[in-house]
Amino acid sequence: MNYYQVNFSLGLKARNFDADLLKNALLPFGFDSFVDKEEANAFEAYCPEKDFSSDNIQKAIDNSYIENKSQIKYDIVFIKDENWNKLWEETSPSVQFGDFCHIRKQNQPYRKVKYDIIINPCQSFGTANHPTTALIIEFLSALNMQGKNVMDMGCGTAVLGILCKKMGAGYVEAIDIDSWAFQNALDNAKSNNADITVKLGSSEAISKDINFDIFIANINLNILLDNMEAYAKKIKSNGLMVLSGFFPQDAEELNAKAATLNFAVYKQSVKDGWALSVLKKQ
Repeated sequence: MNYYQVNFSLGLKARNFDADLLKNALLPFGFDSFVDKEEANAFEAYCPEKDFSSDNIQKAIDNSYIENKSQIKYDIVFIKDENWNKLWEETSPSVQFGDFCHIRKQNQPYRKVKYDIIINPCQSFGTANHPTTALIIEFLSALNMQGKNVMDMGCGTAVLGILCKKMGAGYVEAIDIDSWAFQNALDNAKSNNADITVKLGSSEAISKDINFDIFIANINLNILLDNMEAYAKKIKSNGLMVLSGFFPQDAEELNAKAATLNFAVYKQSVKDGWALSVLKKQ
């Protein structure tokens, strides 16, 4: 699959969360992955060729809540399919969470941690470099996962499902609507010797005969709101719905919707302008 890479620079007057505001505005226009640059207030955004329109870039900027829009600069680069993995190898660093886990590509060195996870992204979201993935991993690190049924909805690379399986989860199901993510999740599960069930689809693909102790969904706000009822039906009493992929100012709306489905707030946290809500089924 060919991609377009858009290199954004938000200017010296940008606030520290403006980049995340723009990333969120780009998501509805087909952009599916982002890489932060060392340069302040700058990042790369990636969109499949089939979804790309240069007009949508300005629409996303206009739709964002950035105050100094006139300072935003960008350039566009076309990336052929065969260059994608090389690009990830060059731009995606490993991530370590203390002595709990280390998430790395196959060609990166091993570090002595409790859980060593090999993730080769291949056009899929989920290397733990993004704050939403990190928020969920930090929460999971404190859980007793033994024998639990776990759902990794919108799994991307399936890093979260693989981690849960390594932590002792009984049954783990990972679902993504994107065919690249589906194949990548299968490959990553094999690389980690993780016996998880990977499916292509959305909420309709959730196993009918299994309910979950922990239901993870790291997606965007609108998808979470639209599918929360379907998620809630598959969560056991006292089970946890672990949600991320939205901004702190959106948590109240999300939690209110969950309350109508008999869920109470169990834990909330924020990291680098992104939010996590963990909700417990009553």
